Amino acid sequence: MNLLFLSGAGARTIWGDRAGLPALSCVLLFLTAGLGLLVGGCSGTAPATKDPTMPDRFPNHTTDQVRSQILQASDTLQSFSATARVAVRSPEQSGTFNAKVRQRRADSLFMQFSKFGFEGGRVLLTQDSVFFFDTRKAVLQVGPVAAIQKIFPAPVSSDQFFQNMLGLIAPPPDRSWTLQADSSFYYLSSPSTNERYVVDPTRWRVVRYVKKGPNGTVRRKRLFSDFRRVEGLLVPHRVIFRRPADGLAVVITYRTVNLNPPRRPLGLDVPPQVSRRPFR
Repeated sequence: MNLLFLSGAGARTIWGDRAGLPALSCVLLFLTAGLGLLVGGCSGTAPATKDPTMPDRFPNHTTDQVRSQILQASDTLQSFSATARVAVRSPEQSGTFNAKVRQRRADSLFMQFSKFGFEGGRVLLTQDSVFFFDTRKAVLQVGPVAAIQKIFPAPVSSDQFFQNMLGLIAPPPDRSWTLQADSSFYYLSSPSTNERYVVDPTRWRVVRYVKKGPNGTVRRKRLFSDFRRVEGLLVPHRVIFRRPADGLAVVITYRTVNLNPPRRPLGLDVPPQVSRRPFR
């Protein structure tokens, strides 16, 4: 059995003899943490209703009404901080680690990673760049968001990244949606983009998102579950991002989250003597 310690330049085994990963591939293991590190809140978390009831108008809501219900009470949310346990699976390597995250809706995401109580690295993700500070090896690596997106199953280059982190995604208003329902869920499908949102009307949250290719192959899948209230807002405590064709998956189990916390700098605190190099 191998135990992995994740670091910026590669993942090395503490026990076992597996080879380390290239720098960019290893950052996937770290970045996947950021994907969704939101969890039930510190003092404001409460379990969701165990037996939620259907709204009176179900199944007769319109698409606009469904979207409005999902977005209700979240428009004032501008930032969050959180901790989580993250499990990552990729063709090259798998591992589990702890992460702290701070994200602002309008600009950046900061993450700090640890394993067995030791810090492994810090990541700053902006709209166009990724900065990874390997605190163990004192190296700062820099690369474009586009490179990370290729190996990361969450939409880090999308303006919906913040919403995905918090499980607050909703069908965009700029396309036509076909709305259907069964006894439990609403299903919103877009033939033009091969997207499908599954909405739980008892919580007014998306519980599943699927994006397919022209041939019907699932390209992206996102699952949201274990909903709890955080400062009055319903937030999933389990988030899964998958890219099946690439063998990429991230499972985030949320521990704590604070909504709209006091503003703090999102810098990496990199000492001036630290060497800098691009991702390989």
